[in-house]
Amino acid sequence: MDLFNQIGNFFSQINWVTITKVSVQIFVICYGVLWLWRRIAGTHAERLVKGMMVLIIIAVIAWTLELTIIVSILQHIIPVAAMALVIIFQPEMRRGLGYLGRMQGFKVDLSLTHTNQEKNAAIIKEIIKACRELSRTRTGALIVIEPPEGERDYVSPGTAVNADISSTMLLTIFFPKSPLHDGAVVIRKDKIVAAGVILPMTDNQKLSYKYGTRHRAAIGLSEIYDGLCIVVSEETGAISAASRGMLARYNNAEDLAEPLTYLYNTGGSSGSGPLASFLSLFGRGKNQKQELSLGSQSIEPPENTRTDRLDRQDPTRKETAI
Repeated sequence: MDLFNQIGNFFSQINWVTITKVSVQIFVICYGVLWLWRRIAGTHAERLVKGMMVLIIIAVIAWTLELTIIVSILQHIIPVAAMALVIIFQPEMRRGLGYLGRMQGFKVDLSLTHTNQEKNAAIIKEIIKACRELSRTRTGALIVIEPPEGERDYVSPGTAVNADISSTMLLTIFFPKSPLHDGAVVIRKDKIVAAGVILPMTDNQKLSYKYGTRHRAAIGLSEIYDGLCIVVSEETGAISAASRGMLARYNNAEDLAEPLTYLYNTGGSSGSGPLASFLSLFGRGKNQKQELSLGSQSIEPPENTRTDRLDRQDPTRKETAI
C-alpha cells in the first residue's frame, strides 16, 4: 500500500498545466524548425542558415567557457547577420508566408465548384485537346491553371486576354510566330485572363541543369502559389505538370484529366495537408509516371535535350519569359 500511496502522491504533486504548456511549446518549436528546414532545403538559404547555426553554436561554447573576447565579437556579428538574413532571404520569406496562407486554416474559398461539373468537364476537355496538339507538334507551352485565390502579382507583366477557354485560342497564343508565345498563359476559372506572363524561376539548387526555363518557371511559381502549371516541352513534346514545388511527367495529354478534374472540382484544397493535396492532385493512374520530389531524384529529360533559347542568352536571369 505504501508503494501505491507514494505513486499517488507523486502524480498529485505534478503540475499538469505546466507540463501541458511545455509540451505544446516543444511541439510547436520542433514542428516550426522542421517546416522551415524543409522549405529552405535546396535553396541558397540552406547554406547561409547552416553558417548562422555554426555561429550560434560557437557563441554558446564561448559563453560556457567564458571566452570573453570571442563572446564580445559574436555579440556584434550575430545581430548584423540576422538583419542580413532578412534582407537576403526576402524571396524565401515571401514564399514561406505564401505557403502559410495556403494552409487549410487560412483558406476561405478556393473551390471552383461554383461552376457546374458539366462546364468544368468542357473546360478540361479543351485544355487536354490543346495540350495533345501542342505535344504532337512539339510546340513549347506553359499554362498556369489557378484556383480563385485573390490578387496575384505575376499577372501584371503579361497581356490581358479575358477570353473563353478553347483549344483554338490556346493553340493560337502558343503558335511560334505569335507575339505572346514566349510567355505563360494564365487560366482563372473559365477564362484565359492573361498571356505572355513572366514567371519567377525556382531557386532550387538540386534541380537538374537539363531543365529549361519553362520547367523552372513552372516549378518556381508552384512553390509560391496553389494551382497547376502544365508544361509542354519544345524539344521532346513531353507533357509535365508542377504543383507545390514538385514536378510529374505524363505519358499523354489524357493523363491530365485526373489532376485537372481534382483542381476544378475541389480547388486543390481538400486533403489532410500539403502532401495529401499533392498526391491527390497528381493522382496515381496506371498510365502515369511517378511523382517526384525535386529534393530527391527528378525526372530527367533526354540527354540531347537542350535548354531553351533564353537560358542560353542569359543564364543568370532570375525572372524571364518562357
